[in-house]
Amino acid sequence: MVAQPNNNHRSGALMAGIVFVPETAPGAGTGHVRRCIELYKRFAPDAALYLPPEVRPELLRSVTDEVGSDAVIQSTQGFSNFQAIVLDRPVLQRRDFTRWLRHSIVIGIDSGGGGRRYCSYTIDIIPRLRDNQQANLKSIGLLELPRTVRSTAVTQYTRALVTFGGEDPENLTPRMVSALLRSGEFDRQNITVVRGPLARWQTVADLRVLDRPSNLKDVLKEFDIVFTSFGLTAFEAAAAGAAVVLLNPTRYHARLGRRVGFPSIGVKTPRVMRLRAVLNDPQLARRCSQLIAGKPGADLAQTIGSVCAIRHWGCPVCRNTGNPAILRDSERTFYRCRSCGILYREAFNNSGMPRYDEHYFFDEYRRQYGKTYLEDYGSIRKAGLQRAQRMNRILKRHRKAANQRRTADLLDIGCAYGPFLDAARACDFRVSGLDVAAAAVHYVRYELRFPVILGSIEDQKTRDRWSPASLDAVTMWYVVEHIQDLRTVLRWIGTVVRPGGALALSTPNGAGISALKNRSGFLAHSPGDHVTVWTPRIARRVLRRHGFRVIRIVGTGHHPERFPGCAAVKPATALYRLLYGVSRVFRLGDTFEVYARRVLRDK
Repeated sequence: MVAQPNNNHRSGALMAGIVFVPETAPGAGTGHVRRCIELYKRFAPDAALYLPPEVRPELLRSVTDEVGSDAVIQSTQGFSNFQAIVLDRPVLQRRDFTRWLRHSIVIGIDSGGGGRRYCSYTIDIIPRLRDNQQANLKSIGLLELPRTVRSTAVTQYTRALVTFGGEDPENLTPRMVSALLRSGEFDRQNITVVRGPLARWQTVADLRVLDRPSNLKDVLKEFDIVFTSFGLTAFEAAAAGAAVVLLNPTRYHARLGRRVGFPSIGVKTPRVMRLRAVLNDPQLARRCSQLIAGKPGADLAQTIGSVCAIRHWGCPVCRNTGNPAILRDSERTFYRCRSCGILYREAFNNSGMPRYDEHYFFDEYRRQYGKTYLEDYGSIRKAGLQRAQRMNRILKRHRKAANQRRTADLLDIGCAYGPFLDAARACDFRVSGLDVAAAAVHYVRYELRFPVILGSIEDQKTRDRWSPASLDAVTMWYVVEHIQDLRTVLRWIGTVVRPGGALALSTPNGAGISALKNRSGFLAHSPGDHVTVWTPRIARRVLRRHGFRVIRIVGTGHHPERFPGCAAVKPATALYRLLYGVSRVFRLGDTFEVYARRVLRDK
């Protein structure tokens, strides 16, 4: 059972496996720790907080006082027991966590650095300075905003709150208080400061102090204006209805604040003249609230629980982990395997996956191709005749040398309603089929009278129906890209196909014209149940690893109109024919077929 948040914040029969890893380095503040504590509470008791052995004693004490010592672990040795590892760190290094990817999903929250591209899933809640680092999910709506907000708009700023996090490493609090007093706009009794558990500055006399507040965001509505730096508190204060003014510790934070739209009065040193100008703006609070208004609300814990609901595989072909992501969206992450070279995806939402039942072969197939699968049976069978003839030619030489006169045994994995079985039988193969769709299996068994099995090739019991070296040929027409446990299936095919036998498959082409022209668009529009993306070069490499030598590759799915600048080219024109020829010669079709022979012994 996978991790799900406990919305009642109580222990229950929920089995989780999440360890939260916040940034704890000196100078990083306590916002990351605070967020991880809140997330931990949602998943407790089946979760943990990791604090490194070198963590400051006062921070460790602050955390254990709130969640208990049993919630905290200080060694990474047990990380293999967790299904997911959530990193709430602004900078990630690949070497710090790729070893964990062998057994766990790694989720990065507001994380940057070179390690970001190796995360399984990335969530950006706070806007980033550059959007070129893709995230699976970007939304300010994932902030846990105050439950209570001001009922009336603020136009005059009397009550001020000064808060610079749980650490305030730059001592911005006393500087901000001094500037407020020098401005003449605030009385001492109307200034409140927040002192976090790691703050080093001395309390300013005659000021109200909130010492280590347990839930600051729910008291923000009591203040007209909040002085803080760019971060979670700025957004929480805006959502509560207060005006927000930034005094930032670095120029980087200042640039982030400007990008979002928060007013700033300086970096490290507040500028009193700018402060007075900001305070003279009666619309400041309204504009700050608009920065977060209209953002669709979402639950971060629920999002994390959903992401954790998948099984972690690594590369489907070789199981290599720690591969860099090349594209992300809210439901998938695409990777390029550094070992075998194949492009693959991990999916984090199964709700959009098609079901291969009668609806798919009739309604869905008609939507894509203008006719049902059975209405298209004749054209599929015609293409199948060409495929079967190619396979016969591959088998002929070896069978003649081995003096084999019996009929060749062929298994079609994903046979659907059987058009290829029909074509292969006409080419003298002894055929059998396998499919997951009950209606299709019924049709093949009782209408075409071919032996067929209902089941998935990824099921061990299904594969056990065939003994080693029992087949002369295996085919997978637009099936291989759907298989998750591809390593196991390819190894199995290598055992059931006799030496000299054939393997044939077809699949979308990751090196076709559509992918070359716009790889991001090609991947983004690929069906959700496609696990791998193949190219002719990768097919040769992968099949060679599993005991097959590619004999022939046939490019299919040629579309001259998809060449750059050629959308208006018409069939039967000279340009169309030229581009069609180029596509065939250079195998730029959007699909391709592979024909391979089982070598006499594994290389």
